[in-house]
Amino acid sequence: MHSKKLFALMGSIALLLVTISCDASVNKSIRIGDGETSTGGLSSVNGSIRIGTGATVRGDAETVNGGVDVGDQAKVGDVGTVNGSIDVGTDVVVDGAVESVNGSVKCDRGTVVRRDVETVNGSIKLAGTTVEGKIETVNGTIVLDRGTRVVGDVIIQKSRGWGGNRRKALEIHVRDGSVIEGDVIARGSKRPVVVRLEGGGRVNGEIRGAEVIER
Repeated sequence: MHSKKLFALMGSIALLLVTISCDASVNKSIRIGDGETSTGGLSSVNGSIRIGTGATVRGDAETVNGGVDVGDQAKVGDVGTVNGSIDVGTDVVVDGAVESVNGSVKCDRGTVVRRDVETVNGSIKLAGTTVEGKIETVNGTIVLDRGTRVVGDVIIQKSRGWGGNRRKALEIHVRDGSVIEGDVIARGSKRPVVVRLEGGGRVNGEIRGAEVIER
């Protein structure tokens, strides 16, 4: 995720806060109950967002300083946060991207993400999930488990200011029949990148700039 995209995320939240069709909040959390439908997007600055089981959000769910929790069998557009984690349940349809800057992303079995899954400093853990776009991170560990399928590439972007232990590898785990149909690309990362293929996990494309360990 590039800085321009981060500013775009924050800018879109600010715009949503002044849009009538959006359920917006500055300092409060937002909750959509089980089975309910929101006809507009959800946005907050200093609050979390909770979308209930079987709920439908006809728009995006975005916050700055809070987490986003999407219940089982829900439907939503883009899901994004700057300083919070994202937890997506089972059989969810995300009709857009899932993006976090400083928090983790988790998606459970049967979930489909129509676009990309991206973080900067947060881990990504997908179990039985289909990502129709790419996965991208700078400093986050990636775990693909229980038959997860990534249609696009997995990209490790170069960090411009990471000051941690550069000897500690950034790991990508592809486990239990999971598959990356595209390439794995480490774009000049300051940390070593290791791809671990475990339990029948595979990468159909090329692996560039990373060590491969298969077992």
